Amino acid sequence: MVALAFGCKARSASRELVMQYVVLGDKSLADGIFFLELLSSVQPRAVNWGLVTKGVTDEKKKMNATYIISIARKLGCSIFLLPEDITEVNQKMILTLTASIMYWFLKHPDVERTARTPDCDTVSSSTLDDSSSDSSLEENGNM
Repeated sequence: MVALAFGCKARSASRELVMQYVVLGDKSLADGIFFLELLSSVQPRAVNWGLVTKGVTDEKKKMNATYIISIARKLGCSIFLLPEDITEVNQKMILTLTASIMYWFLKHPDVERTARTPDCDTVSSSTLDDSSSDSSLEENGNM
């Protein structure tokens, strides 16, 4: 059995960093909550917790698994597994998912992670383009 350790932010009021040990064959991974917390720890704004279920039934587990794959793809992770691989706890495929998330995390600079805190309302990396503002139109003689 392979055990992995990850630092994931706990979803508690304290927002402390906690270490969570996971055995890849552990059936508790089937609900997908661990992977959602992992994705949230590498990109805090990636997970909309309002869409996450507790994963009690097979249908709810599949919804979480589909959401995990969707988030990972949006981040740019290479995804080779299906929702069934998560719900059935396919160890090899779960390892590829974990490795892909870890690779994404490592290839992004620290600046991006520290600039995006979950307590912020908005973060924008775009620059202000005032080419269509009144003052720039007057300067260009377009008014």
